[in-house]
Formats: sequence, C-alpha cells, structure tokens
Amino acid sequence: MSMNFGREQSLLRQRLQAKGNPAAAAEQQQRHGTSQTFLGAPDAEIAAAAGDLAAAFPAMGRAQMTAFVRTLWKSKIHELRAAGVHLLAMRASLLEPADLPFLEDLLGDEAADAVLGRLAADVLGALVSRHKKLWKDLRRLAGSDKDGLRRAALRAARLPLAGDDEAFARFRELAEPLLAHADPLCQQALDEALQAAAPRHHAAATAFVQQFARSVVLPPPAPIAPPPPPAPAPAAPATPAVTKPAKAAPAASEPKVAATKTEPVAKKAPTTKQEPTAKKASKAPIAKKPAKPSQTPAKVGKPAATKKAPAGKKAAGKAGSGKAGSGKAAAKPKRPTAKSR
Repeated sequence: MSMNFGREQSLLRQRLQAKGNPAAAAEQQQRHGTSQTFLGAPDAEIAAAAGDLAAAFPAMGRAQMTAFVRTLWKSKIHELRAAGVHLLAMRASLLEPADLPFLEDLLGDEAADAVLGRLAADVLGALVSRHKKLWKDLRRLAGSDKDGLRRAALRAARLPLAGDDEAFARFRELAEPLLAHADPLCQQALDEALQAAAPRHHAAATAFVQQFARSVVLPPPAPIAPPPPPAPAPAAPATPAVTKPAKAAPAASEPKVAATKTEPVAKKAPTTKQEPTAKKASKAPIAKKPAKPSQTPAKVGKPAATKKAPAGKKAAGKAGSGKAGSGKAAAKPKRPTAKSR
C-alpha cells in the first residue's frame, strides 16, 4: 500500500492538535527554549497515534519508514518528531548499520531531550545490540563536541549492557573519558547506564562505582536461574515395550477387513440366475407333443385293415367304408373288386 507522506503528516498533526492543550504547549515552549513548535499533546496520545499509523501501513519497509520519519522531523513540530521516534522504535528491527548516519543526523539536531533520549536508547541501542561492531561508533560519538551525541552514546549502551555478557568492558572504554564532563545530563546518562548494567554485570558495575566514587544506587543482581535437571537416561527395555502395542494395533482392525470382504460374496450370488432354471423346469413337461402320435395310429390303421381283409368279405368292407364317411376311403376298396372280376 503506497503512503502519501504529505497527507499522513497533515492527518497526524490534526489529530494531535485536537488532543493538545495550549497552556501545556506554552509551558513546554518556555522550558525547552527551542525553535520547535509544541501542540501540547500528552505523550500517551502521541504513542497511540504512532501505533495507529504503524497498523495502517503494516508493509512499511525500511526505506519508506526512514523517509517518512525524516519528513516528520523536518516539520520541527515536537509532537510529530516524537511520533516519528515512536515509529522507529516499533520497527527498529528493520534498521541496518547503514542507517547510522541517518540516526546520527537526528541525534545531533536541536530537539527536546526526551525525544533524543528515546531515539538513542530504544532505536540506536537496539541497533547496537544486534550489531556489536557499532560499539566503535559509540566511542566516536562519545568523543564528539556535541552534548547530544555524547549523551546518545551513553544512552545507547543500556540495551547492550542488559543483554550481552561482554558489553561492560566496551562500555567502560567509552564512559571513562566522560567522567569529567560538566554536562549534568551526560552524567545522568552515565549513571542510568550503570543501573541498566547492574543486574547482569553487578560485580563490574559495583567496582566502577566504588573506583570513581559515583553516588548512584545500583539494583541487586539478577537471580541466577538454577541449572536444568539432567535429562533422565533412556531405559533400554522401554523402547520395545512401546513398539509392541503399536504392532498389535493393526490386528484389532483385521476383523473389520474380513467383515467387509464377506459382504461382496453375499452379493455375488444373485437371485436372477435362478430364474432361467425355473423357466426350464416349466418347459420340461410338454403335454401337446405326445398327443400327435395318438392321431397317427388312426390313419395307419385304416390301410392296415384293408390289406388284412380277405377278398371274400366284400360286404364287410363296404359296411366299413360307409361308416367312415370319407370319399377317398370308399374309392380304395373298389379297385380290388374290379381285378377280382
């Protein structure tokens, strides 16, 4: 999502101006004595506005973020600069060592000390924690002739001191030259760095305070976490005991497979195949075919009677032919009578 720097800056100013207090703005202007413009908005409203801006542009990259913060910084409005620093702190993981000159320009500019302190501790400090090679740049800033850069070097050491076991030796190298500096804010930044280092480097921080007669009160050392209990030795027989139930598990499912195989067998015996057998059984007894041979003997019997009849019995033949009632049957007995004459 593209970001219109001018539009977002205008919306941010309108929001913070609506939350501002003219009396608080006048008091801040008098206290800081700078050429900046103060809207009188509380810090909580500034942080909330920066959070909403970051949520509205979640895909904001490193280059876009630094360019937008530079635009806010050039406005010379205290609240807009503070919102830009909050945005950098929330996205500090995007910064790289190549961004150190950009941060150095902001830290060397005239601004409220609260804004510069947050920029050094939360932004530059996070960058040094991830890149130890930047300690040499902190030593360079500590030797600067600008009060803001010297303070920034001490404030940026807080986060590395709290998370790195080897950081105190590096901090000592840049802090010792600043012990005689007359800037009260620089001395305050040095004591705050010692307090941040005490939980992790309590012995070294205590020795530093005693050696240079610092009046700072150090917090107690961080409690040492007990070592984790040794891992129990794996029992040799435990492994086969666990694997055996795993092999027995498939056996329980075998009856289910057998049950599913029997179902198709029952379906393979269809009832439709028995229907042809029933039809064959019904066709087997054919009653009409035996009735035909019963008619053939009647026809054969007539010529048989004519052949067996004696020549002398003509009257019987005539009587039989008359009873038959068929013309063809009567013609056959007349032929033998003619030959007999």
